[in-house]
Amino acid sequence: MRKQFLKTGAFLLMASAILVSCSNDDAPVTDDDNGGTSGKYVLLTAEWQVSDGSGYYATYSDMPTGDVDNIEGYSIQARNFGGFRHYKNWVFSRANLAGEVGILRYSVASSGRLEENGFIKCGTSAQHIVVDETTGFYFDGNRGKTKVQKFNPSTMQRTGEIDLSSAVETGTDISNNVFTGIQTLAAKEGKLYVSVTYSRTNGSGNLDNTRKYTLAVVDIVTGVLEKTIVHPKAKNHGYAVSEYPAWIQAKDGTLYFMTVGWDFDESNVMQQQNSFIFRIKAGETDFDPNWELNTSDLGLPDGALLWSFRELNGKLYIDASQEATSPLLPNLNTNIYGFYAVDIETKNTTQITDVPLTVFGLSTGNVEVVDDQVFLRVINRPDGINAYYKVDLEDNTASPAFNVTRGGEASGFIRLANE
Repeated sequence: MRKQFLKTGAFLLMASAILVSCSNDDAPVTDDDNGGTSGKYVLLTAEWQVSDGSGYYATYSDMPTGDVDNIEGYSIQARNFGGFRHYKNWVFSRANLAGEVGILRYSVASSGRLEENGFIKCGTSAQHIVVDETTGFYFDGNRGKTKVQKFNPSTMQRTGEIDLSSAVETGTDISNNVFTGIQTLAAKEGKLYVSVTYSRTNGSGNLDNTRKYTLAVVDIVTGVLEKTIVHPKAKNHGYAVSEYPAWIQAKDGTLYFMTVGWDFDESNVMQQQNSFIFRIKAGETDFDPNWELNTSDLGLPDGALLWSFRELNGKLYIDASQEATSPLLPNLNTNIYGFYAVDIETKNTTQITDVPLTVFGLSTGNVEVVDDQVFLRVINRPDGINAYYKVDLEDNTASPAFNVTRGGEASGFIRLANE
């Protein structure tokens, strides 16, 4: 059983990493190469079977359709690492092609291809968030496990830090191995939300919080800690060391968070609870005590896994396993994941039909919203399906949008801002 967990953990990039200081010794980078190149579609494909984690980013002027070769045309080779994030006309990843980890920025060059044009080097993958063109935050434990680092996304330079040691509780039977920002960095309405994780002794801060899930609420402009908030049920959020999309901001400004329920105790033994989604409503700075979406709301059994999710038009689109699973079970990486549309307020749930079951979403996730349409990542290796399906929002059916024929498995699909 333990061997199975270790094997799966390596596959999911869950291994603990030594926290090494981030470096910003390079000269500032300016972003002046986007003229006439905005609004591109970006597709990442990943060759998971390759030990160095190679993959390809390709840009498309038009929505991909039919069979897609992600190596031809406007593509570059990259480290897939497992997903990516984006802000307006920038793409952010956590490793460059040389294998160095940190915060890597891509922009669309005049050639039409993405190119690396900013990097803050770190010793491990950096949890980060871009708030606006000049404001971003990231976690670097070697600079202080209870500090959050600031950076400028336009120049890709570190600009300071926020000391959150005052947000940490101390006392008998309270862990002193505390990380601020390793699990969560989220922002809305001028506030930064930073996880305060009381990790087990010698723990990494990933899925091993020994207390209830806590967020420090910080004013973004002043950097002042305003308060901490504690969820009454959740213990951990997302996957700290990956691009796993475990929180989103809905169009109305509400923040939604997901816990997978894989909580490891002081002895590093998993104490599993059911997956669920919780929120901080727009205009509020506390957890909503009256709203939770869990596996039973979707008609799923105990132990089923909620994974990636997105919001569109007042609904959450979620991929979830049809049966109980965890890193300790052999079915985790098999085709057991279906898709659901859930009305946020009523919790009325509809399973999306005419789409095959897919595999575990890894750091990529299986749900994207592009051009106000919902796209579902569908991988079925025995049947040769390597595709994104598009959802008919009227009847909750899905049909193939495009199929990837070369470059590895589909591992992320977005559209950059048309500005």
